[in-house]
Amino acid sequence: MAKKQKSKVKKHARKGAASDGPTGKTPQPFLAAQLQGTPEAPASKGRRARINAEDLSRRLRDMNMRPTIDLQKLSAAVARINPSAPVPVRALPEEVRESIEMLRPNRRSFHGTKLSLAYFPGPLVFSPCADKFGYMSSAVIRSATKLPFNATTQALLDQLGDLMGDPGRDTAPDSTVPSGFTYVGQFVDHDITLDVSSTIDAVTDANTINNMRTPVLDLDSLYGRGPAMDPFLYDFPSAGPTTAIKFQLGTNRNTGAGGPAGSVGTPAGMQVQTDFDVPRLSSAAQTAIIGDPRNDENLIVAQFHHAMLCFHNQVVDLLLLASFSGDIFIEAKKIVTHHYQWAVVNDFLKRVCGSAAMANAMATVNAPVNSAFRMPVEFAVAAYRFGHSMVRDNYWVNFNFQAATLGQVFAFIRNPHLPVLSTWVVDFNAFFDTGVAVPMNNKARAIDSVLATGLEQLPGFVGLMAVLAKRNLRRGLALELPSGQGMAQFFGIAPMTAAELQQNLPANEVALLQSNAGLLLHRTPLWYYILREAAVLFGGNQLGPVGGRIVAETFVRILKRDPGSYLNMAGFLPFLPSATPGDFTFADLLIFAGVTQP
Repeated sequence: MAKKQKSKVKKHARKGAASDGPTGKTPQPFLAAQLQGTPEAPASKGRRARINAEDLSRRLRDMNMRPTIDLQKLSAAVARINPSAPVPVRALPEEVRESIEMLRPNRRSFHGTKLSLAYFPGPLVFSPCADKFGYMSSAVIRSATKLPFNATTQALLDQLGDLMGDPGRDTAPDSTVPSGFTYVGQFVDHDITLDVSSTIDAVTDANTINNMRTPVLDLDSLYGRGPAMDPFLYDFPSAGPTTAIKFQLGTNRNTGAGGPAGSVGTPAGMQVQTDFDVPRLSSAAQTAIIGDPRNDENLIVAQFHHAMLCFHNQVVDLLLLASFSGDIFIEAKKIVTHHYQWAVVNDFLKRVCGSAAMANAMATVNAPVNSAFRMPVEFAVAAYRFGHSMVRDNYWVNFNFQAATLGQVFAFIRNPHLPVLSTWVVDFNAFFDTGVAVPMNNKARAIDSVLATGLEQLPGFVGLMAVLAKRNLRRGLALELPSGQGMAQFFGIAPMTAAELQQNLPANEVALLQSNAGLLLHRTPLWYYILREAAVLFGGNQLGPVGGRIVAETFVRILKRDPGSYLNMAGFLPFLPSATPGDFTFADLLIFAGVTQP
């Protein structure tokens, strides 16, 4: 029976892979079988015998279920289900099987998971206008400079990934970038990209991969599909203007004082926080009720998401105070989005790409409004993953936890620590330059080819999914990214020399780069190349010429082609309260949101 089922799955897989279907080629050959299969037992093969009442009652008790129909009808319904699925879970790719495990409440990790496209709304998958990934570089450059996809290369990349996270290697000085921008970068990523279907086990054309996020800085990870379709995200007013719609906020479990101490500057300034969390279901799982579940993956990004909810709510209050006569929600969303976009460009990107790279992108990128666009994997799978190297092993979270480990940053956003404990509320004054004095200003790790030891075994992940560096390198291989040297050639930039790439590396890593006739040294994986470029040329404080250009041009193209972006609003300047009139930073945003004071 097992062999027959396996044969059936392969047949469906071949059919799915060969058929273009409504979306063209798909990286998931099992998808067609999942969607076209039926759970009902074929009548020609007869129905299963009904479960007797005693056995059915026992199963209901064992599963803690309460039936909504009488047991006779329930038994008849159960008998109509064919237990042999067209695509058994055991027949799914290993990465998908591991990702499904990540959905369990005790793990609850969505970042990096690879799930069937059948999990998502049909129009996102099957519309001919569905967003896709693509390439920035030319096919000629990729073909000439990519690494060969074979077992030898996979083994080399696995070894390199292991070396990048080796304990004891994190000895470089911190960067000059406040560590809050590590998580701003993560939040922004969740606003524009979501790949749930690519694989690291086979060569994949990026043009076949759906991007399940809108490739626009529109805060859909915050606003969801809006109050009409996702009302559970929102707090609708019971009095006053009906359009003064705010976000729901969560509550904290009272374990004592925490969060910001404000101007007091000592533990005595902390208070018991009551609403410094995202909203959650009241069930045991405490699932976050937010627009993107990845923003509940670690404590810092979850608290930043909460700050963004507060930011919107404060803008609504501002419009109420001004007796704004129009639709307050629409206006508030527009104000929030434009100020957020401004801060992304002028605060975040100018720090990590450099002002020159941003100015050059603004001047040279031609992207008419609503022009065609595919999210380049040179950005999503390589350049923008520079943030992984900025993650610290320890953080000053607040006066209670002055050296919280990365493991704790993940653990204290999971059960049994939910809702977020009041003692663990983040003091963002230690993560951004808000002007509020704290004993420790966390700086991000330098951008280099060394990852925090905590990223060697990601909490909640299993197997290859747990080793971040390996996963990044292997995904770039599967997507046939150009080498770092190839991307430099595409841009007309002089590539790094072999000596530069090996500068200050330990002997075992140098030996690996030089092995196999120097394969990794001459066709350097793009992500690794970009990290080395930043470390060697800029001391890890910003991206180098290749990485900075990929990131800058991608964001500028995203903004220029978006008719609603601040770049297409003639003469726009930020007007919300800020330290510098006419400018707006993420520190200004957090202050206005009210999360930097007790």
